[in-house]
Amino acid sequence: MPRIIMHLDMNSYFASVEQQANPFLRGRSVGVCSYLSPGGCIIASSAEAKMRGIKTGCRADRAKELDPGIVLVENEPAKYRSTTEKIFAILGSYSGTIEPYSIDEAFIDLTGWVSDFSRAASLAYEMQSRIKDEVGEWLNCSIGISWTKFLAKFAGDIAPKKGILTIDSNAKLVEVLRDRPLCDAWGINVRTEARLNMLGIKDLLDLKNYRQDKIKHVMGRCGQYLWFNVNGIEISQVSEGSFVPKSIGHSYCLPKKTTNKSYLSQALYKLCEKTGRRLRGNHLEASSIHVGWSYIREGGYFRSFKTKDKLFTTEEIFRHANHVLEDTALIMPVRMLAVSVSNLSAVSGQLSLFENNLSKRDLSLAIDKLNDKFGEYTVVCGQMFGTRDMARDRIGFRKIG
Repeated sequence: MPRIIMHLDMNSYFASVEQQANPFLRGRSVGVCSYLSPGGCIIASSAEAKMRGIKTGCRADRAKELDPGIVLVENEPAKYRSTTEKIFAILGSYSGTIEPYSIDEAFIDLTGWVSDFSRAASLAYEMQSRIKDEVGEWLNCSIGISWTKFLAKFAGDIAPKKGILTIDSNAKLVEVLRDRPLCDAWGINVRTEARLNMLGIKDLLDLKNYRQDKIKHVMGRCGQYLWFNVNGIEISQVSEGSFVPKSIGHSYCLPKKTTNKSYLSQALYKLCEKTGRRLRGNHLEASSIHVGWSYIREGGYFRSFKTKDKLFTTEEIFRHANHVLEDTALIMPVRMLAVSVSNLSAVSGQLSLFENNLSKRDLSLAIDKLNDKFGEYTVVCGQMFGTRDMARDRIGFRKIG
């Protein structure tokens, strides 16, 4: 029985969710922003906005220039997460192995659940229909189907919007790779493209036909990895296993550009709390920290270092981050703060919420549990009073972790 892997990618996801929630936005240019300010960044645009050249990364003021009629809305992560849960629940009814790749993408292993690629394509149409009927009529997705994760995602990426593309044979693979730009492939960026071009590889079919031993000799494991991908050789499985991210962190563009360290410290604590919440939510601890800031003009200050003890609580993260802030002279007003933790590992030892003498770790978990139940920031440290509008919840498209 052949391996049958499906990749589902929601189209214009955040903007489509907003249009689904508000019928008055349907058929109009919509830009979902991280912040509703002229310098705010578009993190998702509707199909109508994309037709006018408004894409992810476009500034809000530039979007207004391109389309004065665009409707800008601030992102609501809880709304998108809730919608994703409904979509993934539908996917789970077709397979026991679902790997969320991001909030709007997932891999589904249909091996053993369907007999052939034709049946998989029929299920793909059924999934699209169910998403519209059960989640929202304004939600569309593209679906790719093949025998490896790479080829399934590649098929989904090049499929037309709302479409389904199946790569079910080597002949079909050759057809879709011919004259296809290198950067169309998952994992190839402009720098990698330039290296491949130096080897005489101009498109993805050239890469497929290149000698494996030669590309491995010149580009090492990276080149061999790319060659395996375009030749349909699976090197990773669809997995429900927990994904351990390389780092967890948050950044914040300050509405008030300042050198006031009291204000900066308060904002920094909020970032440390958000980082700590995610760290504990993933049952991880860290042994390295990265903290820094950007100035209103070019330049900034960033420092990374290992810590003697494992980081787990917000206070532990903040103590190290704030020490960097307090000990560094600010040469001009700060416009952006960032903090992240890395060298992550599973929490060592069993932590209990019910001991008589709660440790700082146990107290952090107890507060997290209360905030999970009654709403974010129901219980906070005094350092966070007045920070509700600082570093509000945001969400990204890339890999979940």
